[in-house]
Amino acid sequence: MKIELVRSFSRFYMSDISDEGINAFADILEIKYFKKGDVLIKRADDLTKFYILKSGIVASFSEDIETKKEYIRTIHVENYAFTNLFYLDKDKEATYDYFKCLTDDCLLLEGSFQDFLTLTQENHEISLLYNYIQQKLLLQLLIRLDRLSLLDATNRYRLLKQRIPNIDNLIPQYQIASYLNITPVQLSRIRKKMYSV
Repeated sequence: MKIELVRSFSRFYMSDISDEGINAFADILEIKYFKKGDVLIKRADDLTKFYILKSGIVASFSEDIETKKEYIRTIHVENYAFTNLFYLDKDKEATYDYFKCLTDDCLLLEGSFQDFLTLTQENHEISLLYNYIQQKLLLQLLIRLDRLSLLDATNRYRLLKQRIPNIDNLIPQYQIASYLNITPVQLSRIRKKMYSV
């Protein structure tokens, strides 16, 4: 099962990766299951692990330290890879950042980030894969910024529904609203307007 999960992830980013490359990558990964509410990475954690999401939904959060209000920065679904880059920002003290599972039965591949970096130095294919993953993640962040800047909340919600059609049945409305950078009341109005047409 692990090899198939690694193969589908690797070929999502790099269609021509060899079986040898996939096997080398799989050797540094373990299958892990998490449930709703499990926190995978916190800002204060060292950069030791990385994760590949294979099923379920994981979000990256910022929490205002004073008000304790959570803000969802990004929502991740299948084939998303992440690690703790928060630790790089030593001066940031206004928020507490973390990744948390939003659904039950989250299936992830977990590995040592140092082992992954070592593998990129030993295996050219894994080095290319690492670069493709970084490029895709950067593009996703730029698209997210563009959508927040250029689209109204209704269109951001439509795009989220296109990406995750059953999102309304998977996570609470307040979390969807947080991701859209609106209030739950605003989301309720948007949904009512969309579904009454």
